[in-house]
Amino acid sequence: MTGAFNHELLLLARQYRGKSQAEVSEEAGLDQGHYSRIERGLLNGEPLQATIEAIASALRFPLEFFTQDDELSGLPLSVHDVAWRKKTSVTATDMKRLHAELNLRVMHLRRLLISIDIKPDLPLPRIDADEFGGADKVAQLIRRSWMIPDGPVKNLTALCERAGILVVVCNFAENVDGVTMRLRDVPPIIFLNNKAPADRMRHSLAHELGHLIMHSVPTEEMEAEADLFAGELLAPAAQLRSDIIGGRVTLERLVQLKKYWRVSVASLLFRAGAAKLISDNQSSYLWRQLSARGWRKTEPAETQFPPEPTRLFVHVLDLHKSELNYTVADFAKLLRFDEEEVASLYGLERKEREKPVLRVIK
Repeated sequence: MTGAFNHELLLLARQYRGKSQAEVSEEAGLDQGHYSRIERGLLNGEPLQATIEAIASALRFPLEFFTQDDELSGLPLSVHDVAWRKKTSVTATDMKRLHAELNLRVMHLRRLLISIDIKPDLPLPRIDADEFGGADKVAQLIRRSWMIPDGPVKNLTALCERAGILVVVCNFAENVDGVTMRLRDVPPIIFLNNKAPADRMRHSLAHELGHLIMHSVPTEEMEAEADLFAGELLAPAAQLRSDIIGGRVTLERLVQLKKYWRVSVASLLFRAGAAKLISDNQSSYLWRQLSARGWRKTEPAETQFPPEPTRLFVHVLDLHKSELNYTVADFAKLLRFDEEEVASLYGLERKEREKPVLRVIK
């Protein structure tokens, strides 16, 4: 192994695998106390090469992974469910696993973006919601700035990518819908959970976009502000009014509106109640119906639509494959990660490198 051993990455690797110190030390054939001192950087000098190899094998990480000197980040501003569903607490194990995966993903992106120049063609301003009159007013400004016509946002993912945001879909724990990372040395990143249905992914993307635009420090109001921003961005109250007022509002009617606005029935119901487009009695009745049908968490499959594709991050991978001729082995070497996992994480096909074409020079 060349390079100094980074004990912080040992903790990261263990949390990514969801293992305890006892499990790793046993699998590596080490005393747990000795392993703990290695992980905390309390040894006098570096661990023995054989010890590092045993730990790397137990954690299924290449040796080179532990020589990286990346600056690790803490958890971002929020790890949340959308505000119109009862918030489910994220377990400590989930938080540690999430923290590890986010840092690993950012480490990968740093290396993948070395050869790539991302040039946004839409603005991504920083705006204080209070100074601007509220999160809904900020959403209206973004619709105007991004020249979104009246009606539904056809493809929010594409617009975010045009603003220079990397949208990355991950396999998170079920109670984490979206996470935003804004660091000094990589473009803004929004991670979305691929376990969520498309309507919730769109809301989560809009919610996280609200965080990027409005929030740089945590506040008690930030989640409510991000939800208000998301609702107004995806289904402006002034436009939604004509769809709601003047007719009988039922869940069946909201399902039809879902197909048009491409947001969930629950989100439409929340918006209609918050904007006083329906009475409190109507709102309470419809929420009871929603609960009785089991739609609060997941709405029926027949009401769903396909998720929006992510293209910018896929383009980054494609450039490495087509322009730089990277194989899965090359990606694994660049990212200092296991080949099988690299292929699985990023949807890469394992192909043999094409042999160079030779010609005789006369």
